[in-house]
Amino acid sequence: MARMPNTKQSVGYIPAPSAVEELMDWGMQPNAVAGNSASSGLLLYKSDDEVIESGLWVCTPGKWTLEIPGDEICYFVSGQCTYHSNSGEMTEVSAGSVVHFESGWSGECTVHQTIRNTYMLVGRTSADEKPQAHLLQDPMSIIEVKDWGPIPTMIEGESHTSGVLLHRRPSGESETGVWICTPGYWNCHVTSDEYCHFIEGNCTYVHETGEVIEIEPDTLAFFPKDWRGTCRIAQTVRKVYMIRGVSV
Repeated sequence: MARMPNTKQSVGYIPAPSAVEELMDWGMQPNAVAGNSASSGLLLYKSDDEVIESGLWVCTPGKWTLEIPGDEICYFVSGQCTYHSNSGEMTEVSAGSVVHFESGWSGECTVHQTIRNTYMLVGRTSADEKPQAHLLQDPMSIIEVKDWGPIPTMIEGESHTSGVLLHRRPSGESETGVWICTPGYWNCHVTSDEYCHFIEGNCTYVHETGEVIEIEPDTLAFFPKDWRGTCRIAQTVRKVYMIRGVSV
């Protein structure tokens, strides 16, 4: 079950979102073109100003039009669908796909098999002139990654990071990609709101108040800005992420 953050320091998380069955009914998908797609899900986090939203979304087959009001990342854990942009771009999505939609993307979505994804939407971002959908297939199988250096706040061990950058807005309003980190124990300060879908490895986050968050493969988590604590990685972790408000 989702744990909603009720203070600035808490972490919201959903263990095994690929298998969660207790979902909220979110009604019929609006702007239908064909079929009767029904939505359901779990809202993990929504900021008071409604700029940030993160959670789990499920949608049954059908076709509808949509316009995405901000930058959004979607990690599809099951299903199959096709996105057609109004500019003619086609994006084929299946289980394991990661898609970053640039602010202002518009077009149609056709769900062939019921889709289930975790997401983070950063609203009120400036629309791109020609918004695109950036696709990354099967982040679990990625071998060619960039060296992002060691963790600078080590307590024990020598954790090293690497990954793949999927998209970063020139204005610094959001960044998405895949992050990998080797075992170790270190101080953690989350400097920007961050969505994380952990797909490999095991680690434990402990907030400075003593709150403990155990992370296993297939865990969705949302860390609010200024979360502080420690992270102990027992087995190398790999996660799909989106950060809001990175510096450039």
